Amino acid sequence: MSATRNQMPRRTRSGRIKDWLLYVAIAVLIVISVWMFAMHQARTGGSPNLPLKWLGFAGMTAIVFGNAIRACRRSWGNQKFWVFLVLFFAVHSVLGVLVLLRVPVVPLLLYAVLTGPEYLLLAAYLGYFLDS
Repeated sequence: MSATRNQMPRRTRSGRIKDWLLYVAIAVLIVISVWMFAMHQARTGGSPNLPLKWLGFAGMTAIVFGNAIRACRRSWGNQKFWVFLVLFFAVHSVLGVLVLLRVPVVPLLLYAVLTGPEYLLLAAYLGYFLDS
């Protein structure tokens, strides 16, 4: 039992301080980003509401591509993987922007419904081109 205990990494005080400082830096970046967005909206006379359709699209994109990258860890060294991923990202982005520019409001539930099928489509796409 002591061998298992010795194998567990011990957190040093400096490591905890670095983690805490990283969390503070991330929080500060988030607050500054929200403040800059609010100032931009005030200057341009924009809506006081958040651009939820764009935030939803960004979140959906992060989930779909983040999960694909995490799931394909073995392919990270394969240049073909990154080329096909960037191509899919380009198509995803162009189609998404074109749709969002034409639609005034997108319910966030729609993003939740579309995220799963798009991830499955991306996984099938990568599997088809990387296995050949």
